[in-house]
Amino acid sequence: MAKTVILEPTNYSPKSIALYSQLGSVSSAVLDGDALDKELNDAEVIVLRLAFYIDAAFLDKAPRLKIIATPTTGLNHIDVIEAEKRGIRIISLKGWREVTEKIYATSEHTIGLMLALLRRIPFAHNHVVSGGWDRNLFIGHEISGATIGLLGCGRLGYRVAEILDKMGAKVIAYDPYQTNVPACVEMVGDLRTFLGRSDIVSVHVYLTPETTHMLGAQEFAWMKSGARLINTARGQVIDETALYAALESGHLAGAALDVLEDEAADGKFLEDNSLREYAAKHDNLILTPHIGGATRESMAMTEDAIAGAVVDALKG
Repeated sequence: MAKTVILEPTNYSPKSIALYSQLGSVSSAVLDGDALDKELNDAEVIVLRLAFYIDAAFLDKAPRLKIIATPTTGLNHIDVIEAEKRGIRIISLKGWREVTEKIYATSEHTIGLMLALLRRIPFAHNHVVSGGWDRNLFIGHEISGATIGLLGCGRLGYRVAEILDKMGAKVIAYDPYQTNVPACVEMVGDLRTFLGRSDIVSVHVYLTPETTHMLGAQEFAWMKSGARLINTARGQVIDETALYAALESGHLAGAALDVLEDEAADGKFLEDNSLREYAAKHDNLILTPHIGGATRESMAMTEDAIAGAVVDALKG
């Protein structure tokens, strides 16, 4: 019988917990410090979302660990090489298209951020709450008629493209690795040309050594003056210092980010984060705490799929 520790149990799928119970005992209480260390000591399965970073020091606390289960496509919250050295299997959604094709949350959030930025919705709300009612302060822009560039046109980029096409946008994409794209998408073979044509750039790439800081000072200079940036992929794709400079100078008209470079669930990394400080003083930067995939529907679906895979792996 295998013990499972769910590291982030708040609102976790009851069906998933029931599946893990088939393997043995399940720890699904919110724990930290010594209490968590005690649970990890004999854990064979740990389940997490994005709040923990699983490195060597963490793995030292779980000497019996066999499986790390994460209902995510990205794995930058896990030291994959260290896990492999210890013979620990990682079960994730990476490459699991039969599940991820049914998930709409992140693509919907991308469109939501785009609309919020173009129509300045959060700032208009704050204006009304503070007692204002001046619509002239919040004259925005439309998606219809805009040229929107998708940096990456895999599963998420594909879905975002289809939505944008229905909204009347001209959709272009830069992705050297994709050939299967919607008919509405014009592929652009050169990054500089792609950035220079886009009124809005929306990021949809995996985090790899090639894509780390893929958008830096040079790339922001290539973008149109007055262009906007949306990122619901991974924070490390963007050089935050360069983005801050592009916003501060006025070269970029705005940005909406669901991800930041040094994320931590407790938010302490934000204390000296330049983008958070900029957003507190300006109304052209929107930040959300990595909620792209955080809907009840998508989380339950992905958690259940991962739980089923873990049960199959240990029983099989």
